[in-house]
Amino acid sequence: MTKWLDDLFEKNELTFALVWIGIYCTLNSLANPLSDAIGIHSSASLICNSLLTVMLFLWLRKKGLTKYYGLCRPHSPAGRFLWYLPLLPFMSHNLWFGIAVNYPAADTACHILSML
Repeated sequence: MTKWLDDLFEKNELTFALVWIGIYCTLNSLANPLSDAIGIHSSASLICNSLLTVMLFLWLRKKGLTKYYGLCRPHSPAGRFLWYLPLLPFMSHNLWFGIAVNYPAADTACHILSML
């Protein structure tokens, strides 16, 4: 199965990325109605996204591309990343006025985990 991935990646990285985005969108479009049929919102999406993530990560490790894509420990000390601190207000803006939970706990957990 990885032969077509290898060929596609070596031919054109952009096409490789676009194919993966297409696979992600298609599988999530199919998983959403399945989740509703199961009764837990985003449950099927969580399974699909987890399988896609594991499959892609294992392929990247097999090809030795984890460092190429930055999936490794940073070589710089943590102090060099302090310039990200001013972005904290932007990241936390949605939490300023509280959190409203509109779905059951299982639905919320599946949705959060599928987005991670």
